[in-house]
Amino acid sequence: PDIEISKENMHESIVFVEITKNVMDLLNMYCQSVYLSTLMNPANQRGWSDLIAKDLMDKYHVFLAQLHVTVGLMKGHTWLPQPPRDALPTSGTAAAAGGANSAMGSKDRVHVLEGAVITWTKQIRHVLKQDPEMLLKEGKNPEPNAEINFWKSKAANLNSIHQQLNIDGLKKVLKFLETNKSTYTTPFSRLQKEVEEAREEANDNVRFLTTLTKGIDKLTSESADFENLDKIFDGILHTILLIWRYSKYYTTPTRLAVLIREMCNSVISQAKRYISGPEVFNMISSEEAADCYEKLERTLQVCTAFKETYVLYRDVAAALGGDGWKMKNDALFVRLDAFRERCRDALDFTRTAIQFSKLERIDVGGTKGKALSLCVVAMHEEFNKAVDEFKSVSYDIMDVGERQFDHDY
Repeated sequence: PDIEISKENMHESIVFVEITKNVMDLLNMYCQSVYLSTLMNPANQRGWSDLIAKDLMDKYHVFLAQLHVTVGLMKGHTWLPQPPRDALPTSGTAAAAGGANSAMGSKDRVHVLEGAVITWTKQIRHVLKQDPEMLLKEGKNPEPNAEINFWKSKAANLNSIHQQLNIDGLKKVLKFLETNKSTYTTPFSRLQKEVEEAREEANDNVRFLTTLTKGIDKLTSESADFENLDKIFDGILHTILLIWRYSKYYTTPTRLAVLIREMCNSVISQAKRYISGPEVFNMISSEEAADCYEKLERTLQVCTAFKETYVLYRDVAAALGGDGWKMKNDALFVRLDAFRERCRDALDFTRTAIQFSKLERIDVGGTKGKALSLCVVAMHEEFNKAVDEFKSVSYDIMDVGERQFDHDY
């Protein structure tokens, strides 16, 4: 019955319990041990028909599998859910035979275990098809630490799957299905080989890419000195050259292209911290247009320096023999080039503001001086009006993703 909670009946009407902060782990543990054992106890199934008991347990096992997978994903890992207890093979021959005393018939057991293999296959395929280029394809602008973190995450995930694939219980499942001539065992064996190959690649990539950590941290640091940022390009690209030279897997144009594009994103991010659109407008309004021009010019120089340093090491890679860094510059620097073009537009705007600011103090002499002075004042006011209109835009003019800039400029 509904009870109104009051100060007097609060302790009798509410159950107080302590729950750990890892509530999903706790739920998984209780559901896998306490509740499962309780539901499977024949004494608790009295009065149930076989159909009801089977339907309930089937649905509960589906819930357990989903819960197990969810807890794994929350930890950043792929956990392969175990089949129901009564479907697991107990020992070699007895399990293969699926004797008469077994709680589940051989055909039913094969069906359940094949369902588990299908689930594992989907999970493993999902991990294998993960690609560091996905963020770029989605239109996002990841920085190079995303590349390092991706390979660390994938290596940890594949190492976890490798360990799970070598658990005795899982091996018994595959052995049982193989004995019963299941068509799923051969494709799953091939999938296991793919896991081993991908695991080796991910671990090797992590081993080499971690050598970039120090340089990448400097490149992406919010406290980095942008004016001297170009001094770290040489060290980072030299490390990338060594990775390309000695790594077993990180040698393809696709891998290098992702890393270079992400470095371009870092350079752009640092440039926008150094000089943003609102800062350009504020400096011009504060009669600091000359300082603004210098900052924009330095921004353009640093961006150009990164591209030139890349070209230098690309030529070194070509001289070392092999395929070299055969990547089209247009594909690598499309965003950086767009940002450089935006810098040039901002420089033109600032230069024009500097020139027109001189009109404020011009006084023309002579017989037509007054009329000409009025024309100069009108020109100056018209320019200021255009500048004010341009300043009112709702976006950052240094953001290359804003296409409206071309129209407003």
